[in-house]
Amino acid sequence: MSSGWIKLHRQLLDWEWYDDINVMRLFLHCLLRVNHKPKKWRGIDIQRGQFYTSLDSLCDETGLTAQQLRTCFSKLKSTGEVTSSGMARGRMITVVSFDLYQDDNTLNNRVATGFQQGSNRVATTNKNVKNEKNVNKTKKEWVAPENLNMKAWAEFEQHRKEINKSMTDLSKTKAANQICGLSFEQQQATVDKSISSKWAGLFPEKQIITTTAEPRKFKAFPKGE
Repeated sequence: MSSGWIKLHRQLLDWEWYDDINVMRLFLHCLLRVNHKPKKWRGIDIQRGQFYTSLDSLCDETGLTAQQLRTCFSKLKSTGEVTSSGMARGRMITVVSFDLYQDDNTLNNRVATGFQQGSNRVATTNKNVKNEKNVNKTKKEWVAPENLNMKAWAEFEQHRKEINKSMTDLSKTKAANQICGLSFEQQQATVDKSISSKWAGLFPEKQIITTTAEPRKFKAFPKGE
């Protein structure tokens, strides 16, 4: 990770988080840490623009506290710069717009406007824009909930595509919330069941609730009372 280089456009000066030192520090660290090409590590697929880490590692690498990191990630997620997904032994960090301004070809207008606030996030070269109202619209990437097994989720999304049942961001959120409270193994089992049964939804097994409470004792009354 100590070799090579990344691109930084001067438009970064107009970015809404540029004057937030901690957020800026974390974002630059993410840009330097992500993979420039896909790889596999200990059975985990890591795509271009992603890196696998942990909160403790990021604390050591950035000098930020765990609470500062959580706050910074919350801000970066809110504006669509990064996503963060919990995994079995760590966390997968994705820089959403990495490909836009790290391509090997000549920098284009989409890259130049990538860090502007509000409506300026929309590409100025978008030929499909019909009017000024459409220019001011921008679609944020869906953010997965905490503790979602991303491997199992990717399989479920592929399954939905194969059965021609596309998902909106709302349906993704509702489906993910049904399983994100389970262990990674239970999430995988739930997804496997839906795929093998060709179901469009996710149906976690009902948990059996046990109790150690003693049985209720009733007072015996003598006959005639």
